[in-house]
Amino acid sequence: MNVLLSCSGGMSSSLIAEAIEDAGKKIGREVSVKATGTQHVADDLNDGNFDIVLLAPQSIYAKDQVEKDANASNLPFILIPRNLYNPFSGEKLLNLILEKLN
Repeated sequence: MNVLLSCSGGMSSSLIAEAIEDAGKKIGREVSVKATGTQHVADDLNDGNFDIVLLAPQSIYAKDQVEKDANASNLPFILIPRNLYNPFSGEKLLNLILEKLN
């Protein structure tokens, strides 16, 4: 499963990406999460093979554009709830992703 995770600059999302990937390993599921800045989502979607697009809660100002980019690629979109945006919520975030994809 390939996930595109966007935040303002792609910095804080790298910790979240690692937490989601680690949660995947715990259940024997290969999960690859690419952290990117909101301004790069459209280009990343054109260049990559993703299954879902996530947006960090602090980047809500970019929600309309990122969701539009996801929809243009026929991909589901999740605005991560603020209470789950931390490196200790990897399993909960992975469950949220899996629920959205099923």
